Amino acid sequence: MFKFKFEDWFAIITTAIIMITTLSFGTKASPFDYTLSMIGNRFDARLEFIIWGVLTAGLLVLFVLHIFKLGAYKHEKARKYVLRSGVFLVLTVVTPAIEELWPILHRLHAVFGALFGLSLVTSLYYFIKYIKAFNQKLFSVSFLLLMLSAGGSVVIFFLFGNTGLFELFFFVSIPLVLLFLEFTIRR
Repeated sequence: MFKFKFEDWFAIITTAIIMITTLSFGTKASPFDYTLSMIGNRFDARLEFIIWGVLTAGLLVLFVLHIFKLGAYKHEKARKYVLRSGVFLVLTVVTPAIEELWPILHRLHAVFGALFGLSLVTSLYYFIKYIKAFNQKLFSVSFLLLMLSAGGSVVIFFLFGNTGLFELFFFVSIPLVLLFLEFTIRR
């Protein structure tokens, strides 16, 4: 019989919280028409948006650092990237994103959002590259999953434009990549 350890529960609960809160918030309005930022800034949900962003940033950073620890990965550059990703996500949600009122802040918001995604994916890429040294198959599958998550988000962005679909895909798929890493590294 399979027994769950604390780390298993941490990974499962973290994944569930990120996915449920993202889907719950991101579907307050049509994700075909509105991004998470639009929902947070235009539908009287600013505080909820900030809470979602801070919670998600904290959980993602903790989860990634946990994966690094689990894999005995001590690359300082990757660690800095994941910490920056958390900061960039928090900066994204606290920076107002209503173009008509604050065009400069709206652009800054978009830059912070892009830097969040790039920083997070970069930190995970470094870790997955590290895996290659001791497990080629795990590297191949992990790299494919990371590229499907990041690349899928970009493809969805180009197919559907600046809608919530690419964000929902990213924030649902990245925790699943982390969950996969959690359970395969430890087994």
